[in-house]
Amino acid sequence: MNRCPECDVMTVHRRCPLCQTELSEAQAAIRWYPDYDRKQQRIRARISRLAIFIGILAVLVCFFINLIVLPQFLWVFYVAVAVFYALVSLSHTILSASHIGGKITAQVISLTIVLLVIDAMSGAVQWSVDYVVPALIIAGILVITIIMVTVRLKWTGYVSFLLMMIGLGFVPAVLYLTGLATVLWPSLVAALYAVATFALMLVFANQAFMTQLGRRFHL
Repeated sequence: MNRCPECDVMTVHRRCPLCQTELSEAQAAIRWYPDYDRKQQRIRARISRLAIFIGILAVLVCFFINLIVLPQFLWVFYVAVAVFYALVSLSHTILSASHIGGKITAQVISLTIVLLVIDAMSGAVQWSVDYVVPALIIAGILVITIIMVTVRLKWTGYVSFLLMMIGLGFVPAVLYLTGLATVLWPSLVAALYAVATFALMLVFANQAFMTQLGRRFHL
C-alpha cells in the first residue's frame, strides 16, 4: 500500500487517485502511524512538571509578599491567573501533542478564565463578559472553521471541538439572561454566529457531518 502525504489516503496504485501525485518508494515506506519518541516525551513531561513547580512557587512567594506589603489589595490574583495561563500555554499548547482543535479550545477557555478574574479584580466593570468573552468565542469558532475548510480530508477530527465551541457560543447569552452581562448585542452575535456555523455545516457537509454527530452522540 502506498500513502499520499497530501491527501492522506492509502492506495495500491503508483499514483494518488485524488491529486495524481506519483508515489515514490520512500513515500510507500511511510508508516501508518508516526513514531512515538519516548525520550522527547519524557523531556517534555519534565519541562512541564518543572514549570508547574516554578509557577506554584512563584505564586506562593508573591502571596506572602502581598500579605506583608499590601494586605488590603490582593494583587497576587493577577499573578496567579498569569501563571495559570502561562502553564496552560506551555504544557498543553506548546509541549503537548494534543489535537490542534483541543489546543484552540483550551486557549479560549483559559483566556476566558483569565479575563473574568482580571475584570472582577479591577472592579467588575464587566468589559470581559460584555465584549471580550463573546469576541473570543467567535474567534475560536472562526479559527476552527477555517482549519476544517483547509485541511480537507482530515476535517472530521475537528467536529468535536467545533461542537464544543458552538456550545460555548451560547454562554454569553446565558450570562446576559442571568444578569452577569449587561450589553445584549455581543452575546446575541456570539449565539447567532454559533447557530450559523452549525447550519453551515449541515448545509455544506450534511451527510458526513450528520455521520460525525451520530458517532459523537451515539445516535
